Amino acid sequence: MVFVEIIIMAVIAVPILVLAVYFLAGKGVSLIAGINTMSDEKRETYDEKALCRAVGKLLIAVAATLLLFPVSIRLETMWLFWLAMVLSMVLPVGFVIYANTGNRYRKPLPELEVVGEAGEKVEKNGVNGDELSFTDDVMARGKKVGVVIGVLLGVAVIVGTGALFIVGEREPNIMIHPDSVQISAMYGTQIPLSNITEVTLDNRSMSEIGAGTRTNGYGGFATLRGHFRSAQYGSKLLFVTATSSPTIRIDRDIGVPVFISFRDESRTVYEYRVISEAFRDSQG
Repeated sequence: MVFVEIIIMAVIAVPILVLAVYFLAGKGVSLIAGINTMSDEKRETYDEKALCRAVGKLLIAVAATLLLFPVSIRLETMWLFWLAMVLSMVLPVGFVIYANTGNRYRKPLPELEVVGEAGEKVEKNGVNGDELSFTDDVMARGKKVGVVIGVLLGVAVIVGTGALFIVGEREPNIMIHPDSVQISAMYGTQIPLSNITEVTLDNRSMSEIGAGTRTNGYGGFATLRGHFRSAQYGSKLLFVTATSSPTIRIDRDIGVPVFISFRDESRTVYEYRVISEAFRDSQG
């Protein structure tokens, strides 16, 4: 079975790794927020190759963290998911704090010598040292704020993507209550047994049946969750792995059928039997 979640995250992680290799070669400084807007004189105070290599290592760590999301789905381990969430936030923010403390990526400042009766400080290149104080400090702080904002926005995108992915790709959980069938998943619902008119098992996959057009739902490469519409069935509610068969169909008196399937065929058959039994019992 193809691990769809791993493929999805690999599509996201591979470009990050390619960019990481580029940075590890000491290139790409113009892509770093804050540095790319500095004047040439200001950029000369930074060890750009060392900074690029550090960013490359950060990107490798972020790419590895992304792969923890699909692994947590396959293992159904929530602590691993939360670990990935925490790391995706801590790594970039921690790097920003580390990079902006201790002048780690700054070249040594030029030596100053005192000349004149007023004792004014002059660099050996002839620039007045006092002129570098207030304005440069404000500019440096502004650059740091820009870097922080850029990194935090990047983190928000990564975390948001990961959260959507983990919730959307998680397989539905079916619970039978005395008077209803509860489907816990993205766009989950609770179906009163009294509203069910028929429960059938279709030997086809949802791809063969026809998912139709998504109107309000989630769609991965093979995972479909939420509301869809097709010419054959009209509106319907899907909780399926589109390429897996068979598929459970629950017809309701409100006219919006519910389709359910799992990656594992045996689980689909098992859940069909459980739902069918609950429906028959409700009929007396």
